[in-house]
Amino acid sequence: MTRRHGLAPDPKTDMGLFDTQVQEIRSFLEEKRRAGEVSEFRAETRTEWPLESSLVLEEDSGLELGKPDIGSIFFILWAGESEVEDGLISLVGPDAGEAVERSIPFAQVVMVRGSFTDEYDCYRELRDAVYDIGLKGFMVRTLPSRQSIWCRVGREALEEGFSLGDVGTALVKTLKDVDFVSGVEVLFVTSCREDLDRLGPTAAGARRLVEAMMKMYEEENFDCSTCEYQDVCETVGELKMMKEKLASEG
Repeated sequence: MTRRHGLAPDPKTDMGLFDTQVQEIRSFLEEKRRAGEVSEFRAETRTEWPLESSLVLEEDSGLELGKPDIGSIFFILWAGESEVEDGLISLVGPDAGEAVERSIPFAQVVMVRGSFTDEYDCYRELRDAVYDIGLKGFMVRTLPSRQSIWCRVGREALEEGFSLGDVGTALVKTLKDVDFVSGVEVLFVTSCREDLDRLGPTAAGARRLVEAMMKMYEEENFDCSTCEYQDVCETVGELKMMKEKLASEG
C-alpha cells in the first residue's frame, strides 16, 4: 500500500481508499472465471478504433448498453501496484457484436494504479479523462451522481466489428497518458441485471468514499461529529490521513 504525506498508519484503520471495493471486484471476477464466463482482451495487442466524437441517434443504433430501464453501473477505483493488471480488459457477458437483444445491461469499472499525491485533484482528472473519450460510432452518456452510463453503438460500427475491447483499449490508452497513472485495468459486464445488482453495493461503497473525499476538500469542515460520513472516515485509513493533512494545512 502506498504511504502518503508522511503520516504514520493506524494498524486498525490502515486501508487504501478503495481496498474493499477492489477486493469485491476481484472476488466477482474470480467466481466468473471459474464458471468460464469471462472473456479477456489485451489493450497492447489491439488495433485502436478511430477516435471521433459521435452522435448515434436511436434509429441508427444497433445496440444500447445500460439504457435507464435496463440498468447500468459505472465507477472508478484506484489500487496498489499488485492489484491492477495493466492493459487487461475483462468482459462478463456478450460482446457488442454477440448480443442477442438490442438493449442489454451494462457495467463499466475502471481500476487505476499510480501515484495519487493529491487524491481530490487526481480523482477529478481521472474522471474527466474517462468522460473525454470518443469513439467512432459509439456514443456515451454518463450521470456521475448516479454512477450510471448509457451507450449506443451504431449499426455501421457493429457491422465493422466494433467490440467492447475497443472501448477498453481507448480507456487504457487515454488514462495511461495521465502523468500520475502507471497502469489501467477495465471490467465490463453485459450479462444480466442480476450481475449488475451484485455489483451495486460495491458501486455504492465507492460512491460514498468519493462523496466523503469531495466534501472534505470542498467544504473544509473537519468536525466529524456533524458529518454524515463519520462512519466511513473512521474505518478507512486513507480518509483519516486526508483529513489530518487538510486540517494541518488549514
